[in-house]
Amino acid sequence: MSRASATACRVTRAGVTQVFSDLGYQIDADKVAVEPFVNLAYLNLDTDGFTEHGGGAALSSKGNTTDTFFTTLGTRASTAFEFGGMDTLAHGSVGWRHTLADTVPISTLAFSGGSLFDIAGVPIARDSVIVNAGLDFNVRKHATLGISYDGQFASSAIDQSVAGTFSVKF
Repeated sequence: MSRASATACRVTRAGVTQVFSDLGYQIDADKVAVEPFVNLAYLNLDTDGFTEHGGGAALSSKGNTTDTFFTTLGTRASTAFEFGGMDTLAHGSVGWRHTLADTVPISTLAFSGGSLFDIAGVPIARDSVIVNAGLDFNVRKHATLGISYDGQFASSAIDQSVAGTFSVKF
């Protein structure tokens, strides 16, 4: 029994371009800073084409381009206080994100000698609520330990993450 395999003739390259602008106005109210903001972002994903060799299952693609625009309207807030003898910053934000243009990434492929077909990726939510909350602890004069939560909630998907950071300034 023999098995045919397909191999790519070159490495596929992909490039991402992102351009964004964030406009906000910080309002200091006693010990709390509140900042309404608007954010605009453009994201371009461009992948090279490729051709595999080695049989009927060999794939080819002429490359793909995805262009997506995001707008976010929201509010950030932060406050500083002392916790366990450390200067601490609590911060968070909530906003509405609207996505324009390509919300479903599409790759157009073909098997060797076959017709073109499309493969759709995971759709990007058209409208979603974004939430961020975190704490930053100044553990030393130039060292900060942080923990944060990020969430994006849409009717079709939920994306959540928790992250920890440690930074040293020198």
